[in-house]
Amino acid sequence: MRKAQAFIMFLAAGLVGCSTVPVPEGSAKGVPAERIYQADYLTAAPDRSAQIYLSRDKGFSGSGCSHDISLNNEKILSIRQSEAATLYVAPGSYFLKLETGGGLCPNISTSQNLNLSAGDRQVYRVLLPSDGNLRLTREK
Repeated sequence: MRKAQAFIMFLAAGLVGCSTVPVPEGSAKGVPAERIYQADYLTAAPDRSAQIYLSRDKGFSGSGCSHDISLNNEKILSIRQSEAATLYVAPGSYFLKLETGGGLCPNISTSQNLNLSAGDRQVYRVLLPSDGNLRLTREK
């Protein structure tokens, strides 16, 4: 009986260790230039007054995978753990998509429809909890 309880505790500790942890906005690293495919979105402009802030959690789970961020089916960047980026967009409706896959990473895709007004700032967190389901969660 004690061995079974110890085994269950070991498994539970392992699952917790695989969960990811949010990265505070001020301490996230920027996405390097070699993984930015549409750099215009990362530059503020008078006609792009709405912002989409994306940050990816840190942690062991999924750490070897890049996650692709697309806006209206246009690949913008690939984000890795502990990184963040702000996309500057014109007010309007958007389709935000998050995908991963290739190598040891499972093919997972999730998306959200966004509506942004002038001056809006929406904050999203990319996380991969211990259940293995990639998530794109709106924080604000």
